[in-house]
Amino acid sequence: MNSQTLTILLILGLIVIAAIAFLSFRRREANLEQVAVAPFVPNPQNDKVIFVSGWSEDEIRKIIADFAKTYENQGYPPFLIEHQKKNENLYRLSFPQDIHPVLFAFLVDYVAYPFELDFENRSITVGGKSTLSLDFAGIDESLTGQRAIFYLPENDQEGAVVYMRTESEVYFANSFEGTTWERVQDGRLSEETKKFLGGNSS
Repeated sequence: MNSQTLTILLILGLIVIAAIAFLSFRRREANLEQVAVAPFVPNPQNDKVIFVSGWSEDEIRKIIADFAKTYENQGYPPFLIEHQKKNENLYRLSFPQDIHPVLFAFLVDYVAYPFELDFENRSITVGGKSTLSLDFAGIDESLTGQRAIFYLPENDQEGAVVYMRTESEVYFANSFEGTTWERVQDGRLSEETKKFLGGNSS
């Protein structure tokens, strides 16, 4: 087999690989378009807030930008994430246009486990607060209007689950395999997280 034949075969191989990659991308894109997003009417007067410590300001900016890009074309209403530096490494994230409750929970998890930053050797603490409405799918109607905290469970091994505790101390978990909050008995709320959220007001 001469060098010209090898070159032709190599080019054909690259074309086949590129075609497979393109079809795979289109298939993933199609699947994303099929994901049903629950109806949601944004409330500019919302009180959703997330506190996070352990990242630098440049890292916080990157986390926010990467998260926004990840979910910009998945059917969710447009959202804006603003950050405010509270002290050397504590930041407050707020949502002047509101944010879908599903994305709010995703973001609590994402700021602790971002895709492109090393979180293995960092001490990251994160938690959120919001008044509950039926937009938080799965909660009882009797809990609407209560304030709730959102946090990562103690001894978190899943890396893709967020917990919620209501004012009446009812606990829920969202594992991200779905988008519905499910009631749990063990709240897995660490003293560190409780202190962190208790010391940061909205």
